[in-house]
Amino acid sequence: ACLVGSEMCKETVDIENSAVGCFCTLLEDWRGYSDGEIVADYGMEYMVKLPSGQVLTVNRDDVIVFD
Repeated sequence: ACLVGSEMCKETVDIENSAVGCFCTLLEDWRGYSDGEIVADYGMEYMVKLPSGQVLTVNRDDVIVFD
């Protein structure tokens, strides 16, 4: 997981292990897209913004987070 303070994270949040601001890869493509950025962390789910602008809510087990 991406930790706060990591170079890949764009914003600092209060949750120690938050992945907000980190880039990720979806384990299952969505309409040809697999890479995105985590824009929100809901505990067991992430909100991921894809390059197309589409925002998805996915289970955290369904993404690989780059740290």
